[in-house]
Amino acid sequence: MKTCARSILIVGFSLALLSGAAFSDTDSMNCNVKSPSSHVQLAPEDTNTASRLQLSRPVAAEAEIELNLCGGDLSLVSSRSNTLKITVEVGEASGQRLAGDYLEILQIDPHKARVGLHLAQTSKARVTIEIPSNSRDLDVNLARGNLTLAADQIGGERTINVGYGHVEMQGNEDSYEGLQVNIGLGSLHDHRKNGENHHFIVAHSASGTGRGAIEINVGMGHVDLDASGSKPI
Repeated sequence: MKTCARSILIVGFSLALLSGAAFSDTDSMNCNVKSPSSHVQLAPEDTNTASRLQLSRPVAAEAEIELNLCGGDLSLVSSRSNTLKITVEVGEASGQRLAGDYLEILQIDPHKARVGLHLAQTSKARVTIEIPSNSRDLDVNLARGNLTLAADQIGGERTINVGYGHVEMQGNEDSYEGLQVNIGLGSLHDHRKNGENHHFIVAHSASGTGRGAIEINVGMGHVDLDASGSKPI
């Protein structure tokens, strides 16, 4: 009964991920909206062209970080400083807009940094976000796409929600104290030594030797756990 009930809960949460109900109520999580209703005012030193957006902002020590993206290929690595750095590379740039037009939300205060990127699927965007080394709480919502988490670089409490797509977690057991992976429909492939693979409805937990917890929730797709360490990005 417990296994059946847990499976029902995972499927229900997965449907919420796929529908967008579990995400923030903004255009950045609504893939049906062609462009966000508002844009962030960028600084003069920011890079903003049709194919590239790059900006850096200082973030207070131990501030919570929330990232919301409609789509794209997202890589999360450490900035090794107190700055949040965002790089967006648009694969198919539109002559009618700049890459900065996709940045809907950029709110930073002493307690929280919040980012919203509404990236059209046709843009084939690649996003790299460098997380401050002193971050204590990272919450990432990706409606559709591929996500790479350098867990061996980024500490704290880490929650990854993907509606439809692929998640690759780079790092071994020393990257976390506890790991929880929930997949509504798909598979988990653990490429680490003595790792196990799971399919269909997945609810997998593991204990580690590091600090902080990692929770990965995928509505439909697959998760790879790779102990080879972070790859160059």
